[in-house]
Amino acid sequence: MIGTGAIAATHAAAISETKDVDLVAVGSRTPSRARAFIEHHQQGWRTEGRVAAATVEEILDDPRVELVSVVTPTGTHVGIGTRVLEARRHLVLEKPVDVDLRRALAFADVAAEAEASGLVAAVVSQQRFGPAATRVREAIDAGRMGTLTSGVVSVGWWRSQAYYDRDDWRGTWAHDGGALMNQGVHTLDLLVWYFGEPVRVSAGSRLLAHRRIEVEDTVAAVVEFESGAIATVHATTAAFPGLAARLQVMGTRGSAVIEHEGLSYLHLAGPTDVGDMGLHGAGNQVVAPDPVDNRDATTTAAGHARQFADVSRAILDGRRTLVTVEDAVRTLRTVHAIYRSATEGRPVDLAELGQDPSPDAYRVGTVPPPAVP
Repeated sequence: MIGTGAIAATHAAAISETKDVDLVAVGSRTPSRARAFIEHHQQGWRTEGRVAAATVEEILDDPRVELVSVVTPTGTHVGIGTRVLEARRHLVLEKPVDVDLRRALAFADVAAEAEASGLVAAVVSQQRFGPAATRVREAIDAGRMGTLTSGVVSVGWWRSQAYYDRDDWRGTWAHDGGALMNQGVHTLDLLVWYFGEPVRVSAGSRLLAHRRIEVEDTVAAVVEFESGAIATVHATTAAFPGLAARLQVMGTRGSAVIEHEGLSYLHLAGPTDVGDMGLHGAGNQVVAPDPVDNRDATTTAAGHARQFADVSRAILDGRRTLVTVEDAVRTLRTVHAIYRSATEGRPVDLAELGQDPSPDAYRVGTVPPPAVP
């Protein structure tokens, strides 16, 4: 594992829970940080032996290392990920794949070439592996939700000013991104996984509750899909004390609501007539949401462990992982379209980003002046 930041403990715990995977080394630009991380966390790991503190170079030279997990600041993902694949190691990148779409698009080509030669390259999207997300996807694939018509993403989280002040890379366009890129990206990824190719967005963003950061702490967007479906996307780190990440999926034969990683509502059409005016939220076919699953995904390693298990099976079976770099780039392209729309104050077609992926100095939207009577 390369990196010792906030999410590193989650990765290490997930790795230690994964069959056929053993953590052998933790890397950092500063080996002393790696040693301190190991000493603080190792007692909770299920490892076969001593975990070494190492530099990136030492990890990539270690013949024991077959798979590398990268948990460094977002703006460094592609650079380190490229080195990992060039060293002929399998790769797991923490989300998002990068903050810069140009680098991500170039990296997608590197990853495709590596996969063609037998390597596995995955980007973390642990919510796709949750029981609720899987059940909804299965219902969609089986046609039991009919035609998907609309969706609602709302990630109403809280991050203190101290959270942003803790590291100089937080809250920057170069290395972090704002509430959508960092916190909302997982739920947006589920939306894209369910609804397919986004084609057009309209968005606005604000910085309302924090200081000394470049990025938004609140964003709202309308996303149009190739299928004709439409969705709203909302993400904020200014919702004290923090609410559940929520995704509503609505179709002509069924609807579902996922909160945290739990399924809080599901109704699929059956022999029972719901009447011309519907049930207005009644008729929930989820008898009792599982409290174990109905948790904030950032507070548990369960989702990461499920994804590491998939990566392990992909390596052993010689197949692609279920969440590829290509998938992550599709979601990142949607994030960038939203940021461009919020910056320029106009609708943005995602095709524009294929022709010109340059970020061109994204800015947080400003509150417009009141209209003159």
